[in-house]
Amino acid sequence: MMPRSLSFTKHIVCHAAFPLVLRAVAGTFIAILFLSMMAPAAVADVAGAPMDFSAERDGSRIFLSWGPPENVTVLLYNVYRGTDRGNMTLYDTVDANFTAGYDTEVVTGWTYYYAVSANTTDGEGTLSEVAEVPPASTDSSALIMTVILTAVVVTLLFAYWKGRGSG
Repeated sequence: MMPRSLSFTKHIVCHAAFPLVLRAVAGTFIAILFLSMMAPAAVADVAGAPMDFSAERDGSRIFLSWGPPENVTVLLYNVYRGTDRGNMTLYDTVDANFTAGYDTEVVTGWTYYYAVSANTTDGEGTLSEVAEVPPASTDSSALIMTVILTAVVVTLLFAYWKGRGSG
């Protein structure tokens, strides 16, 4: 029983007979060779992961940047985003001419996770490493020190002023 379909990867299948037809044209013989062979399945040129992917908070937005994967022609990039490392979804599709940009739709206080993939004519490539962007730090210790120092200065000034008035 013959299989209905076969897929070949890096194999060439050809028939044993190669008909050779000779023709005489203007006193010269031209040989025409007819090959009867099955073309191998194209080896996919799927892109590797984009290079040097990074994501950093920049005030109220997040800056993303990456380099193209090696040895492929990229058509588009897919940018994935989520608030859970294991549950990122397609956030945006970016033209191949762009390898950096800002995410301006972020909520203060949330942690975001990002990854990027490249698309070629053979489909979507490998995802980059996942970048974690934690919430912007709220350095309350500097604010607390400022309040304490202000209170001390006001108290000392008041005590100095009160001491000068009684004498």
